[in-house]
Amino acid sequence: MDSNNEEEIAEVRSDNESVKESFSQVGSESEKVGSFAKDNSTNVETQIGVDEKEKNTEYKGIQNTLWEWKSKITRRCECFPDGVPRVRVYHVWPGKNVFFFRGRMICGPDPRGFMLTLISIVVCEWIMFSYSSEVSPRIPGFVLITSLILSIIVLTNLFLAGTRDPGIIPRNEKTVLMETGTSTQSKSMSRSRSRRVNVNGIEIKVKYCRICDIFRPPRSSHCAVCDNCVDKFDHHCPWIGQCIGLRNYRQYLMFVFSAFIFFLFIFVVSAWRIMKKMSITNKSASEIIGQMPETFVLGIFSLMLVCFLGGLLVFHGYLISLNQTAHERFKQRYINSANPYNKGTIENIKEVLFAKLEPSSLNFREIVEPEWNSIAKVLSYSSERARSEDLQTKMETQCKYRS
Repeated sequence: MDSNNEEEIAEVRSDNESVKESFSQVGSESEKVGSFAKDNSTNVETQIGVDEKEKNTEYKGIQNTLWEWKSKITRRCECFPDGVPRVRVYHVWPGKNVFFFRGRMICGPDPRGFMLTLISIVVCEWIMFSYSSEVSPRIPGFVLITSLILSIIVLTNLFLAGTRDPGIIPRNEKTVLMETGTSTQSKSMSRSRSRRVNVNGIEIKVKYCRICDIFRPPRSSHCAVCDNCVDKFDHHCPWIGQCIGLRNYRQYLMFVFSAFIFFLFIFVVSAWRIMKKMSITNKSASEIIGQMPETFVLGIFSLMLVCFLGGLLVFHGYLISLNQTAHERFKQRYINSANPYNKGTIENIKEVLFAKLEPSSLNFREIVEPEWNSIAKVLSYSSERARSEDLQTKMETQCKYRS
């Protein structure tokens, strides 16, 4: 009996110890939960503080950007007699164009192609001028006068095509301000729109430009280089540094044609000089090239440009006969339907080259009253959109990494 009692007492003691251990485990777990809850609450508070700090810094950044932009614009502006800055359209134009002579000249954002073309024409004319008397000693002024006239015509057409409004379509800034504060889904739904219009009995699709916030007119397109919607957009010419559209297409064709004649004249004169030197000295072509390397290089350069410009003229002549732009040809707009603008070869040539153009849709010298508060809203909207896009890209990269 004593042994049985001792066993029962030992079992009871072991049960008590197990109960105490379980209570101690529960207590430790509750302490862990409490500490975890405290850590979470502190993390949430710190995250809220960080978000508020980020919002404050972004707001201050937007204010600083707006102040700097406003100060730059007002410094460049003329002033009324009462001292108020006279802000014109070209001061606040959101595109990437560069303006000269107070908005009278409009150029593309990258002038390197324009400057390269200008320097090439001037250098070729200078080399021609240096040996014009050697080519024709009997009539030394013929080559000089002809080359000067052709170079002046080429440079004039270059400046007209590269410094003129190509047909920029005005933007709809009110749409951006009205959509500020709406959800991202409603913005995307409102901007992903298109319409169909009837042109000469043929239905064509008109797209909505998300950057300019307008329904683009038929035959227009948004140039990614200049950041503008251009009416009857043909292409962005890197050698001129400007968009080619409705209002400067004729000047562009005149520039290509006059440059073709100019470099063809240079090639003929250079070849004539080399052949004349060979006939007088009875030397081989390699020896003549060694004596006149500048003439040989100028002739080869002119021949390359003659081939390039000749092919470009043939291509645009074909497009004019169809009343079609290079952009429409590249996109194959009318491969499955008829071209609603094709009126026959003669009528197409008359319309493209001789039809009267309407006045420009924009007056870049017009005086405007900028709404600085609206500009601040646009800046904050763009920063919020950029932040949401960054967050979306981070989530996508994390999902890819996990998968």
